[in-house]
Amino acid sequence: MVGNDESNLTERLFSRVSKVKETSEISNSSPPEPDDEPVQEKPFIDGSFYRSWYRLLRRPSWAFQGADPVEVEEVLSRIAVAEGPRTHEQYLDTIKGFIPGNWIYEWSQLAGRYLKQGRDAVAAGDREQALMQLQKAVRYYSIASYPHLKNDELADQAQILGNQAYREAGRLFNVPLKELQVPYHGKHIQGYLHLPTTDRPVPLVMVSGGIDSLQIDFMRFYLKFLEPAGIGMLSLDMPGIGYAENWPLVQDTSRLHQAVLQYLGEVPWVDHQRIAMLGARMAGNIAARLAFVEPFKLRAAVCIGAGVNQVFTQPELFAKCPRMMRDSLANRLGADAAHWEHLHTKCRVFSLKIQGLLGTRTSVPILSIGHKQDFICPEQDIRALAAASRNGKAIVYDREPLWEVHERSLVETVNWLKQYLLT
Repeated sequence: MVGNDESNLTERLFSRVSKVKETSEISNSSPPEPDDEPVQEKPFIDGSFYRSWYRLLRRPSWAFQGADPVEVEEVLSRIAVAEGPRTHEQYLDTIKGFIPGNWIYEWSQLAGRYLKQGRDAVAAGDREQALMQLQKAVRYYSIASYPHLKNDELADQAQILGNQAYREAGRLFNVPLKELQVPYHGKHIQGYLHLPTTDRPVPLVMVSGGIDSLQIDFMRFYLKFLEPAGIGMLSLDMPGIGYAENWPLVQDTSRLHQAVLQYLGEVPWVDHQRIAMLGARMAGNIAARLAFVEPFKLRAAVCIGAGVNQVFTQPELFAKCPRMMRDSLANRLGADAAHWEHLHTKCRVFSLKIQGLLGTRTSVPILSIGHKQDFICPEQDIRALAAASRNGKAIVYDREPLWEVHERSLVETVNWLKQYLLT
């Protein structure tokens, strides 16, 4: 059971939103496609798609980010066998209300237990154990909120608790976590600044994920790879997500990150001549765009499975997006995924080729990583990105298991960052 303090906090947060929309109906008013295919796994680079699940199950990345595979399967099993009214009967993870069997409820319960254990370890003076438990709390609150749709009120509460756990874990880092507030058009862009040392300005990588990830998803990447290399990390949310949800996704996808990049010259802990960006999926579009528009401020860029051209210009590729992906994209645009053909027309502006960028050359070295079987970033786009940059490099995987691809891509990423930030 969750401790009294955590239980009371959870009750206060979630009791305010007892009658709200279930996640799968937030940004899509259309019924699901008829379930006329056998239930089977379809691998995506992001995870696995099942006809019986609304969400993509991202087991490889969840495990890397700190989730226990056994606990993941236990929670998924509870959700699968739960009884209760579902928004869509064919989707196991669409039980309505903050009750047992609901996706957000089940993951939040697990996260709450780890948050309690982490706080107990802090009180006992066991820093190592506390950090381990708080990382688990962050991981499970993030999964609870996934895919992090704006106006999903239950997910918002999980995000609040996830960010709270992140800050508590950050106090235990070798250099305590700092929060950056970057002024932008009368508001502030919020990012978590991770520093391996404050004795001198450090090289830094700005990190963002796709349209279904939060900036709190990169803690383990920093602790395992970047901190030991002496590289700092600034995690940022994509437009339309998390702390950046009030800025919709528009043609200028990189406008928030560009403002942050320009602001970093004023941050004393950062070596402003050694700044890179790592972007996955739609954030890969941002990283590539920054490489073209800020060649004098960005030292290097890494784009992993980046959506930069063909998925936005070829209707047959755009149509391959599963329902959750469609809803996530529509949500960032303030649209209804039911109008998918209209959305495709609207999303053509995200093509860097249509924008006149892809096809020119930038002096910023771009590492472009992807998979031959990925419809979001086909091999042609992977190679085009690398070819558009000085000393660019393309890595195209094929046939490896998702877990192996994930691990190898991160190793390649860190080696690239070391090459351009530490020499």
